[in-house]
Amino acid sequence: MIIVYHIAGLVSAVEDDLGNPVSYHKKVATEVLLECAKQFPEKLILWCSEQAREFINLSDIKKLFHHRRLMLSYGDVTHPFLSNHIGYIEDSPFIKVNPDVTYPTWQMHSFIGGLHASVLNAITTKIDTNKTLDFFLNMLSRKLQPRGLICQSEPRLLKEPNLANSQKATTKELYAFIKQNYKKRWLFFMLLMQVRYEKLFPVFTLIGALFLEKKTALEIDFNEIPWDSTLSIEEPFTVDVVIPTLGRKEYLHDVLLDFKNQSHLPERIIIVEQNPEPHSKTALDYIASEEWPFEIIHIFTHQTGACNARNLAIAKSNADWVFLFDDDGRLEPNVLNQIKHTLEKTGALCINMSYLQNGEVETNKRIKQWPYFGSGCSLVHKNIINKAFFDMALEHGYGEDVDFGMQIRNLGADVLYIPEIQIRHLKAPTGGFRSTPSFPWKDDKIQPKPSPQIMYHRTKNTTLEQLRGYKWILFFKYFRSQSIKNPFTYVRYYKKAWSSSRLWASKLPLDE
Repeated sequence: MIIVYHIAGLVSAVEDDLGNPVSYHKKVATEVLLECAKQFPEKLILWCSEQAREFINLSDIKKLFHHRRLMLSYGDVTHPFLSNHIGYIEDSPFIKVNPDVTYPTWQMHSFIGGLHASVLNAITTKIDTNKTLDFFLNMLSRKLQPRGLICQSEPRLLKEPNLANSQKATTKELYAFIKQNYKKRWLFFMLLMQVRYEKLFPVFTLIGALFLEKKTALEIDFNEIPWDSTLSIEEPFTVDVVIPTLGRKEYLHDVLLDFKNQSHLPERIIIVEQNPEPHSKTALDYIASEEWPFEIIHIFTHQTGACNARNLAIAKSNADWVFLFDDDGRLEPNVLNQIKHTLEKTGALCINMSYLQNGEVETNKRIKQWPYFGSGCSLVHKNIINKAFFDMALEHGYGEDVDFGMQIRNLGADVLYIPEIQIRHLKAPTGGFRSTPSFPWKDDKIQPKPSPQIMYHRTKNTTLEQLRGYKWILFFKYFRSQSIKNPFTYVRYYKKAWSSSRLWASKLPLDE
């Protein structure tokens, strides 16, 4: 392990983990990091502010970097380098960072952090080091995260995480960062948001950013960096499968046969069958009439809704891993073995698998952090899923998957996307949750916009800046699709629709 100590981005010392000095020739931390990576290609390279030197958690750092494709850092996450304003233009789960847990985010801090030398050495394009350390680190993570670098905020880097602080970007740096990492239109959108909500008028900064040369995207060859997690999974590898179903007897039978043919069998399959008809009985006769090489727990209920069904099933699970599945998915016989191998090499606690319909082609080629969550193609460790639940406030609405994914992240688990494990989604034309529920706002003269369930999720899981940005993006998009073409009338209408959504969202059932 090589540690580059710095004061405001200027190197004060370079040492190994035993405190022995290491020679270096540059003065700026960005250049010294690259220099050390070349000099020590098999070492972990850390950066650490002199303010953090006495709090660095050296005894645990090697365990935290359990594979080579990690980039970890920590600082005052409530005051990120690019400020909370970045939420105006990025609508992802990587913005609202939980300071108390390991949390997926590309937002890096110069206070303390690190990555393996092999990552820096695998970058095949020139890296611009003529920036502040914080700007350099955030550029690196923002560009490489979509290419497979796993970037996280990690409070355990410090013995006293509450003492961490952060640097603040200038407005010029903020606009330069946007120019380098987002489409040009987001510069203008940021200006609009800052004028509207921050009472700032950085017009000349925006003009300057427009004339900045956009650097070539960083490319990295991850083929030379193996997935080599030092974390181990429990043996034996046990999986319970959770399947809610409604009116898809034949499709569900095919699903059970697919699991029956797995080279690694699940411990049990927990089926929650729903039928709203008050005198109805189960249609799944084959559960009892056929032989299955795993236990099947069958719950029959007249209450419909995927949130309730999945919560009932998860509560019955005893295995180390829970596989959230749909009643119209299909999988190859080696999928559970593929999953086990993936968990062994990544050390992940939650994975999402490719879930394509017939005719669709998987375009993602790398394992990477996933900003989404799919409740029909995911595997979650029991220590995480037993602390989460599908929010009943979102029953029969929208956003329960996204909300569940946010709960997983806020419990300290990342969501990794595994494109090579593929599940086919038949999108069955019959059955499922197809009835249109009756919501109390259905007869309102002005319908809420967005739906109260979406507003509930966004109020719960995004920053104020993200919510405001979403409000304006929806304002522009909705104008094109609705019938009111007088802009002044539309503004009045939209304000009322947004206020109605906020009101109804506040009346949705509380978390249970």
